[in-house]
Amino acid sequence: MNYSDIEKLMNPVIKGFKIYDAMPSNESLIKKHSIDSEKIVKLNGNENPFGPVPEVIDNLTNIPINTYPDPELIRSRESLSEYTGLNIDNIVVSSGSDELIDIFFRIFVTPGDEVLDFTPTFGMYAVRAGLAGAKIVPVPRNNEFELDYKAISSNVSDKTKIIFLASPNNPTGNESTLEDIEFLLSLNKILVVDEAYFEFAKSTYAHLVEKYNNLVVIRSMSKWAGLAGLRVGYGLMSKDLAKLVMGVKNPYNVSTVAEESLITSLKYVDKLMHKVDEIIDEREKLIKSLGQIKSVKVYPSKANFLLCKLDNHNLQFVNNGLLSEGVFVRLFATKGLEKCFRVSIGSPDDNQYFYTKLQKVLKSE
Repeated sequence: MNYSDIEKLMNPVIKGFKIYDAMPSNESLIKKHSIDSEKIVKLNGNENPFGPVPEVIDNLTNIPINTYPDPELIRSRESLSEYTGLNIDNIVVSSGSDELIDIFFRIFVTPGDEVLDFTPTFGMYAVRAGLAGAKIVPVPRNNEFELDYKAISSNVSDKTKIIFLASPNNPTGNESTLEDIEFLLSLNKILVVDEAYFEFAKSTYAHLVEKYNNLVVIRSMSKWAGLAGLRVGYGLMSKDLAKLVMGVKNPYNVSTVAEESLITSLKYVDKLMHKVDEIIDEREKLIKSLGQIKSVKVYPSKANFLLCKLDNHNLQFVNNGLLSEGVFVRLFATKGLEKCFRVSIGSPDDNQYFYTKLQKVLKSE
């Protein structure tokens, strides 16, 4: 059977599917760009430079992996209930927040429906819309990356099913306001607020899920807790919707290792938040340092990354120069970000190394 015959059997929406621009591994980047730098500084994935608390690592050999995980994830939901202050019945644990994004498309979206997001933003929303056969309706943010209420109102229709809002927004780093949230909720669509960077912003709208049945808040354990490699996140929503999501998700969607690591992490929130505060301090230091380079515009951020704009430089030249020095930052093929790169906040040494090499590359152009 030829592949062309196989294509005829495919779901039509898959044929034109746009693949998510996932972050390459260090090994792939080193090989692709023939990097021979002895030092590699990975600042392109918004990962926690300090990793998980030591207790997570210590506990790994004690976790039974010969039995299936709990499909209801009761212990992790109990831990998250204590952490969030919400009832266990408002909580769903997932294989990263990406799984929840996928589930909400399966629940609410059929081919031909419309989904709103506010560009530039996290690319996974548009990717999942494409997979569902839905139309993504991008509503551009203003020059300061704030929401444009008039444009949003004119783009909402009877076909609109879900609105996605990242706060803080990735890759711009700015937060949405309570006014933004209440305006979007008033449109009477499903509003999914992605709070992947909540711990760095220290503000949340999760307390509103019991008031608004159409509000969902999704979060990740990757950024603040250093569990990116385990793929574990959670959603906060009305009890009725949570019950439905629990039925739709795969029964064993979170591994025992991931669940136990989440539970252990939440026993040491103070330790983790101390490291979060260190990352915030490093972010502010880097903002100040980059502000001394006149040709670099740094946008304010409430996350663990910074968006930088280079108006008077060739972005590809700068990126290639950083790659040659072993520094990985993130570029975007997104309208409005053609001259921008995003840099994650790393360790103090890594941040200084990045700053020094950026200065060197800019001077060499």
